[in-house]
Amino acid sequence: MTPDLEPDLKLEIAHVLTIDVVAYSTLLIDEQSRLMAELVRTVKATPRFRQAAAEDKLIKLPTGDGMALIFLSDAEAPIECAMQLAASLKEHPEIRLRMGIHSGPINTIRDVNDRTNLAGAGIDMAQRVMDCGDAGHILVSKRVADDLTPYPRWHRYLHYLGECEVKHGRKVSLFNFYSESFGNAAIPQKVKCISKSTKTPRLVFGGKAIFFGALGLAACLAVGYYVFDREIAPKRSIAVLPFVDLSPAKDQEYFNDGITEQITNSLGKVPGLFVVGRTSAFILKNRDVREVGRRLRVSNVIEGSVSGGPNEHRIDVRLVNVNNGYQVWSDAYNSSEKDFLRLQSEVAQKVAVALQVKLGVVETEHFAKPPTDDPEAYDLYLRGRYLLNKRTAESIQTGLALFQQAIARDPKFALGHAGIADANILLGEYGVISVEAAAEKAWPEVSAALKINDRLPEGYISRAILFGDFEWNWNAAEADYKRAIELNPNNATAYHWYALQLAQLGRIDEALQEIIAAQKHDPLSPIIRAARARILLVGRRFRDAVVQCQKALDLEANFAPAYSVLAQAYAFQQRYPEAIEAAKKYVELSGGGDQERLELVYVQALAGQRDGARKAVDEVRDRGETFSPYDMAAISVALDDRPEALRWLEKAIKQHSIDVEWVAVDPRMDGIRRESRFRQLLAPTSLGSLDAN
Repeated sequence: MTPDLEPDLKLEIAHVLTIDVVAYSTLLIDEQSRLMAELVRTVKATPRFRQAAAEDKLIKLPTGDGMALIFLSDAEAPIECAMQLAASLKEHPEIRLRMGIHSGPINTIRDVNDRTNLAGAGIDMAQRVMDCGDAGHILVSKRVADDLTPYPRWHRYLHYLGECEVKHGRKVSLFNFYSESFGNAAIPQKVKCISKSTKTPRLVFGGKAIFFGALGLAACLAVGYYVFDREIAPKRSIAVLPFVDLSPAKDQEYFNDGITEQITNSLGKVPGLFVVGRTSAFILKNRDVREVGRRLRVSNVIEGSVSGGPNEHRIDVRLVNVNNGYQVWSDAYNSSEKDFLRLQSEVAQKVAVALQVKLGVVETEHFAKPPTDDPEAYDLYLRGRYLLNKRTAESIQTGLALFQQAIARDPKFALGHAGIADANILLGEYGVISVEAAAEKAWPEVSAALKINDRLPEGYISRAILFGDFEWNWNAAEADYKRAIELNPNNATAYHWYALQLAQLGRIDEALQEIIAAQKHDPLSPIIRAARARILLVGRRFRDAVVQCQKALDLEANFAPAYSVLAQAYAFQQRYPEAIEAAKKYVELSGGGDQERLELVYVQALAGQRDGARKAVDEVRDRGETFSPYDMAAISVALDDRPEALRWLEKAIKQHSIDVEWVAVDPRMDGIRRESRFRQLLAPTSLGSLDAN
């Protein structure tokens, strides 16, 4: 090698994303040019590409049918970029990509034109990883997977494939990166599904041996496809079905539902166990266990029943394998109140043993301690939680009173304190009491709950909501959401609320990841579907938002929140008749108060029915009932009255009104977003730190 080239041989580790257009060479020349131009535009628009380019941490190399993006110093950059690119290309189904990711050495060289270029094993291996995939696949090398799997954000999307033979007979270990919203779950055609026992058959049995060898390989490939495409339920997965009320008076529903929910929460803390959320399990009440297993993708269910009167309960619990219908384990708890207090913990421990899940010291100690030593306090708590889950103003207020009675009996009952906090938070979110009053009442209860039990996920979720929605302290809220998920990785509620906060901050891709995680744990929950629709709405993916609203309504035909998002999604597509119809349905289902009517008024104003909208606004103001100034600001934007919109927005910010935390991303505010007064209003508050562009 000549001395003048030696200074250019700089070896370093880089993180490489290779991108290839499938069947590119089969396209006509003009189609190739158009498609590649669109791909380049989309790649350059991804946030991760822009960030790395701005920091001068990105090298771009063209390849025959695509490109290689070489990120320096950030191992997460390629996988984030791939995920963002896959999401963006949903609107361009004609661009069929496969992608590969690897971290490895690169070095600077001089090419034939005497220009500086890049080469190295890192780039070559990323190309080999990509070559193993089909259209839609995002494949990851084992080295990258090893770096990412310790992080909860990534490990749930990385699925081990096995080995694939690449150039020169070399084999690489691969992981498939996918979820419901990106990637390709099917096993790639090039991944060989051959075990040691399926060697090439000898010809001693003639053609029959060859036939059965080929048949075995075909079967293996078919099974592999089924596993990865249909997402076979993992062995250690479970749903807790609502317990059946066998009491003579049939008046123990609150007790049954409460015990079911508490067992679900306890199991959620068992490491290595996948647990389906409460909502989905309750929807399948009284269904055959095989149907439950199929729809929820679990291998096991817990069934139970409660018999006897108020003072003589008998609870029967059994663990059933849904694949064969066999009972794996069962137990009975009789009238001793102390037995009932320990029921959820004992069930969690016995299920863990039955499913061969190892409990750590912390989990064992946690399960050994009942939530309270007072049976009556626990009964009051179960009644309160049952009412809280009904989500009406009246039921929440009644539930609040029951939580307060429980705490009066046992001041050290952490769940009771958390229940009081949750009730006040919901009353504030629903506009029944002011945000200030809700926070003032909820904060002491959250603090008390976490002081009593600092491993209570419910307490961290409540505190995160107070930090985020009520105080706009998003960093503290994010830390609490992450702590809640760490303590209970199966808690769909934590993923759900965390996703909404990420969306408010404009972190739409991350929000979609978290809401999909919530769906994974509670797949039949209409509120989580509606939340996903709202995230897509503020991400300006209006058609996708409509689809998710319709899926929520498939789960529950009269689910009011879905109609709220649906009305706006239609309106932003200028489908005004459908938008008005959806908004009217929302008003009808939600009780028809002024707070709800303003959403209909907004759609009417956007549709050009301005006189009627102005009249409705005047009527709401004259009645003096509770409404959100933020909704008034949105209506004023739709009426193109910018000074009035800014006046209402100022009032909304001062009052911390319902939904004002969405101001940075809300499409309803786009008409005033570039006004200097808009930025002036946000600047003195935490909202000013958000990206309002």
